[in-house]
Amino acid sequence: MPETVSGSIPDHDGKRDVMTEVRRQQTLLKTGALQNAILNSANFSSIATDEKGVIQIFNVGAERMLGYAAADVLNKITPADISDPQEVIARAQALSVELGTQIEPGFEALVFKASRGIEDIYELTYIRKDG
Repeated sequence: MPETVSGSIPDHDGKRDVMTEVRRQQTLLKTGALQNAILNSANFSSIATDEKGVIQIFNVGAERMLGYAAADVLNKITPADISDPQEVIARAQALSVELGTQIEPGFEALVFKASRGIEDIYELTYIRKDG
């Protein structure tokens, strides 16, 4: 339910336009509700991390597909921790050869290019909780 606006915002004529603020708040609420519905859709997984690679978003689709509860992974692990370890090692080795610098297996190998603004597309297998 939208909160009522106690103040008002001056419009271009210098008049107070409370309705503009009310409409803005309603639009934000609708946008937030739509984003929440998309994020919590069980039809696709959404996993997002902070800059250190620790999982911050793990939606219901990810829970369903991978068998982990969000509480099991949020603020605890990185996507590398639930990825096929052989693929993460192979990714680090391939990047090391391609870029001429040693890249260790782990989250850094998954985001090395992207964190430097270089387009990077690759496939990675996640391992379900039950193996």
